[in-house]
Amino acid sequence: MRTPETLTAVRRAEHLKRQQAAQGTATPAESSHLTHPQESMNAPAPTAQQKRLDAAKAALHTPTRNATAGMDPMDEADGAVTILSIDDIVTYNHNPRSKPNPKRADIKASMKAEGITNMISVTRRSPKDKYFPYGGGNTRVELAKELFAEGDTKFATLTVITKKWPGDAQVISAHLAENDNRGDITFWERAKGVISFKEEFEKEQGRPLSAAELNKELKEIGLNYGIKMIQNFVFAVEQLELIGPWLRTEDLNTIIRPAVSAYIELSEKFDKQKEVKDQMESIFLMHGNDLETLDSSNKEIDPAERKETVLDIPSLITDLQSVVSKAVGINVDNMPAALELLASNPKATIEALKAAKPTDDKGPQAPRNQAKQAPLGGMLGKVPNPGSGANSEPGGTAAVGESKTLDQFSKQLIADISALNAIVPVADFIIAENRLPFGFFVDFPESMDFVENQKISEEMAGQREALWPLLACFSGQANEALANFLPAESKWVQAKLAGLPAMKERCKAAGVAFSNNGTLVVTSMHIWMVLSHPTVGPAFSALLKTLSAFHHQFPEKFSSDFKLLFS
Repeated sequence: MRTPETLTAVRRAEHLKRQQAAQGTATPAESSHLTHPQESMNAPAPTAQQKRLDAAKAALHTPTRNATAGMDPMDEADGAVTILSIDDIVTYNHNPRSKPNPKRADIKASMKAEGITNMISVTRRSPKDKYFPYGGGNTRVELAKELFAEGDTKFATLTVITKKWPGDAQVISAHLAENDNRGDITFWERAKGVISFKEEFEKEQGRPLSAAELNKELKEIGLNYGIKMIQNFVFAVEQLELIGPWLRTEDLNTIIRPAVSAYIELSEKFDKQKEVKDQMESIFLMHGNDLETLDSSNKEIDPAERKETVLDIPSLITDLQSVVSKAVGINVDNMPAALELLASNPKATIEALKAAKPTDDKGPQAPRNQAKQAPLGGMLGKVPNPGSGANSEPGGTAAVGESKTLDQFSKQLIADISALNAIVPVADFIIAENRLPFGFFVDFPESMDFVENQKISEEMAGQREALWPLLACFSGQANEALANFLPAESKWVQAKLAGLPAMKERCKAAGVAFSNNGTLVVTSMHIWMVLSHPTVGPAFSALLKTLSAFHHQFPEKFSSDFKLLFS
C-alpha cells in the first residue's frame, strides 16, 4: 500500500518528466539543480560568488569559438616573423639562377658590415624539411653560411618571414620574378626557370600546358614574356642544352633556331632524324667544351686579361651544315639551295633536294675560293750537318742523296699546299722561309673575310680561321729559338717586338687566342672544323702526311729546344 510520501514522490517524478518533454532533456548538471517549486521559493537568493561559480560552470559547457580551433600545430604560420638557426636554412634547388651573382663580393662586404637588412622570406615543403628562400635570397643564405663558417657569430641565426608552402611552381615563379626585376638573369637561366615552372605546374595541376597557356599562366603572376619567347625557351632547352649557357636571344631568334629547325626538317625528309641529331649534338658538345675551357682559363688569369666567352655563330652554323650534309648525302655547297627548296616546297622529293644547286644571276665567274698562289719554291733548305767524314762533305754521296730527297719533299709540300689553296685560300698568309723546319711560316693576313679585296664565303672564312693557327703551330714560329729566322718585315715579327698585348690583339683579329705564356691556343674546334669538311679535310690530311714523313726523314731539323716567345 502506498503511503502519502510515496504518492508525493511518484507525482514529483511525473512532474519532472512533463517538464523535460516540454523543454528538452536536461543535462545532468542541470538536473541536479532542479527542485520542487515550493523548495525553490523557500531557497535563499544566490550570492555574488555563487553566480560567478555558476557562470564558470556554464562556460565549460559552451561550444568553443577559438580562432585556432582545428588548426594543425605543424602548419606554417603564413607571414610570421621567426628566428631560425642558420643550419635550418638551405638554398632553393630549383633556383633559376645558375651562375654566381655578379655582385656577390659587394653583397658579402655589406652583410659583413651591417648584417642582413632586408629580411628573407622562407618556406618549406613539410615540417620534416629545411627552409629555403621564397622568391629571392639564395645568395644571402649562401653568404650567411659562409660568414658564419668564417667565425661571424651574428649569422648563427637569421630573422626571417615564414611562408606557407604553396608548391614548387609558385616558388619558381617568385624567384624568376625577383631575378627579372633585378635584370641580372641570362637568357638560358630564364629559359630553364620557365621550363621548370611548366613541369611543376603540370605535375600540380595534372594537365599539360601549351605555349599559349604557359604564357597566360606566367602573365598572371607578372611575367610577360610573350608566346614567341616562350617558344624560344622551349626550343633552347629541348635542342640546345649543350650550348645553352652561351645563347643570346637575338642569335637564337634570327640564326640558330631557323637553321637548326631547317636541318631537323631536312632530316625528317630523308628519314635520318637520329643520324642528324647525333651529328648536331657532337658539334654542340665541341663548341660547348671549348667555351667551358675558355671560362675556366679566364678564372685563372687577371680580369683585365680575360677573353669574352662568346659563341661563334658563323663557325657553329658552318660546322652544323657540314655534318648534316654528310648525314643526308647532299654536297655541302648545295645545302643552302636544298634548304631553300624545302622551305618553298615542303613536298619536294629527295631526288630534287639532292639535285638542288646554287644559282648565280651574274653569269659565269671565277671560282669563289681561288686565290693567287704565293711563291713557295725552295721551301726546304739544306739540313744542318752535325757530323764529319767523306760522306758528309757537300760533294759526297750522302749530300747528293739528301739534296734529292729534300727536293722531292719540297715539290710534294708545294703540291699539297697548292691543292689546299685551291679549296681554301691560304696562300696570302703562307710564306716560304727555308730556315724553318718545314720551310714556311704563317703570317697575319690582312683579313680573314677578304682575299685580294674579294669577299669570300662565310664557310671559307671559317676554314681560314681554323687552318691559320694549325699551320702556324706546325711551322715552329711560336718557338723563340726559331722565331729569329723570320724576316724582320713580317707582321708576326713586328707583333712580337711590340710585346705581348700587341701579339694578343693581332692573334685575336685572326680568330685565335694567344696565352700569357706565349703560346697559340688551338682548340678542338679548329681541328674538327678542318677534318670534318668533305673537301678541306682530305687536302689537309694529305699535307699532314707529307709533314709527318719529312719529320721522320729529317729529325735533325727539329732538334732545337723549345722556348716560349714571352717567357
